[in-house]
Amino acid sequence: SKEKTLLGAGGHAAIVAYPIPMELLAECRSFWKKALDEAENEFETQHKNVIKTEGKTGPRGFIPRGFTYIHTDFSLGGGFGHVVENLGEFPRDFVQHTVAGMCELTILDRAYHSKDEYRNACQDLKKRFEAFDWTRAL
Repeated sequence: SKEKTLLGAGGHAAIVAYPIPMELLAECRSFWKKALDEAENEFETQHKNVIKTEGKTGPRGFIPRGFTYIHTDFSLGGGFGHVVENLGEFPRDFVQHTVAGMCELTILDRAYHSKDEYRNACQDLKKRFEAFDWTRAL
């Protein structure tokens, strides 16, 4: 419910990285700006639709603490943020659909065709990046 979300219950930070072809990086900013502009009903939003972020602070320097938001970053060169006004009505798969549209894919296209193939790839990735796992220091 909205009340539980406002009190801190529910989902917290989630970081998802989607690699895109380098040739799309040039038009990526304009694609995301348009997608975030159209993300919610313009008459319901109380905040600016697209918030430009840059510098070392990323979204935390531009979006107030406690606000639900989406942030997209372009090769650590700044990005765009969007404060989500109504979490219940905001599409949960907004980012997936935006990336799929930008890459001219359908959301149903999958990198792995079986669960075993996916699990093996995940295990391989974990092994290769164990040395860089900052969560073990916590």
